[in-house]
Amino acid sequence: MSVQGNQLKPSKELPDKPTLSSFIEDNHKLITVLGVFTALAVFASSLTLKPMGLVLSFLFMTLVVIVWLELCARFPSKSGTWRLTWFENILSFTVLAFIAYWLLDFRTIWKNLLLVLVGGLILAVVSATMKRFGLFNRLFRAQPGKKRVLRYVIWLLLVSATIFLSFWLAGLVTPSINRALDVITETMRTPAP
Repeated sequence: MSVQGNQLKPSKELPDKPTLSSFIEDNHKLITVLGVFTALAVFASSLTLKPMGLVLSFLFMTLVVIVWLELCARFPSKSGTWRLTWFENILSFTVLAFIAYWLLDFRTIWKNLLLVLVGGLILAVVSATMKRFGLFNRLFRAQPGKKRVLRYVIWLLLVSATIFLSFWLAGLVTPSINRALDVITETMRTPAP
């Protein structure tokens, strides 16, 4: 801004578009946490106790995805500078490529546990939908916090049914996902002619 007399006038040198430096300045803590969780996911996968290391690596990868989604939500909706646009796209591609590599590299372990992952995802979607729309209160015309015993019984029945349904659906979907991931893994491991 240039000062002329007592009035402040906008300077033509300051861009009106969001910049990479302002985005990093505003979100440097999240970017740092993303890097730390990514490093921990890599480190955990190399632990001596492989099963424990892979579980920890999976949990850190889940945290990477959560932090990345938070960062994606903070990117400006208004078109930013070309550096910010490239940063957003390359960051997203890098996180997705890292997740793909992680899934493909540990195929032997997650091939059998993919059922748990898919079932957990389905359960999370059903649970979030029920909470968001307050289905219990609507179905039983209950005030929030009232009818506690009925609430707990219905909740237990619904969670049990949802878990059963989730794993049944995951059992239908998992074999085809595993076949596709096996083909991709084999293709990437086969040397090019």
